[in-house]
Amino acid sequence: MRQPELSTAPRSQTRGATFLARFVSGNLRDSELAILLLAPSVVLLVGIMLYPMLNVFLMSLRVQNTLEPSMVTTGFENFSRLLADKRFLDAFTRTIWFGFLTVTGSFLIGLPLALLANLETGWRWLVRVALLLPWAMPQIITGTMFAWMFNSQYGVFNDILVRLGFERIYWLIRPDSATVAFVLTVIWKTSSFVALILLGGLQSIPLELSEAAQVDGATSTQVFWRITLPLLRPAIAVALIFRTLSALQVFDIPYAFMSAGASQSLETLGVYVQKQTVEFTDFGYGSTVSLGLFALSLVITVIYLRFIRPEES
Repeated sequence: MRQPELSTAPRSQTRGATFLARFVSGNLRDSELAILLLAPSVVLLVGIMLYPMLNVFLMSLRVQNTLEPSMVTTGFENFSRLLADKRFLDAFTRTIWFGFLTVTGSFLIGLPLALLANLETGWRWLVRVALLLPWAMPQIITGTMFAWMFNSQYGVFNDILVRLGFERIYWLIRPDSATVAFVLTVIWKTSSFVALILLGGLQSIPLELSEAAQVDGATSTQVFWRITLPLLRPAIAVALIFRTLSALQVFDIPYAFMSAGASQSLETLGVYVQKQTVEFTDFGYGSTVSLGLFALSLVITVIYLRFIRPEES
């Protein structure tokens, strides 16, 4: 009896031919189909995220001479300089403080706005349209507009104060008042974004739950604290994560305020990176500051995902 001939082709080649045959016939396995569908996204993420991040890290290890195009390798000297840079540490602390104030304020205002937009009234469409306007406006336009409104000489807010018999406030000159003006501007800009995310979460909550609770004698306050708010936790977590990341990386509004004459007290990490790379043309150290901003954003995100995200069922 003749023995069957054994295939001398390598196993990997055989597997490749089998995969190609399944691909042509359209009978791919679930795992193979998943890999093919995810491959374009992975390539895109590598191209637009991983490669730029690696390039920034390599640039942070170098110093570029503004007079000569050559790059001189310095190792981790820029990181040592970063830890000893008082201006960076001030911007770092200021960014965290501004982030805490603006994220808290936008959530405390965004939640009532979302509840108002979710009411079954004939005017809720008007509330939803009003929520879109601040969110859709570019941040640099928002910063320029509010910088004009907070102007000490001809600003709208000082004009109202003078008409009411109060003294002028030098909003953008003094550090304390500049901080108040900046925080109010960011809250006005971002509370609508929080409200839109929370509104989506409210729309996903079944109405039958609150109706059943009210039939059992629960008040509106009890329904909110015991049904609505717990079920809204996933949307709250998403809103806080996105809002915190944007607060840590804010650039446009403080840059517009400082261009209008605001004090140095509004210099955030985003503004400091821009000054190092554009004004001082220190691309190596600017890249190092960017990595510091990235590390801060990463740590805050991990904290949110670890302690604030809703528990998986």
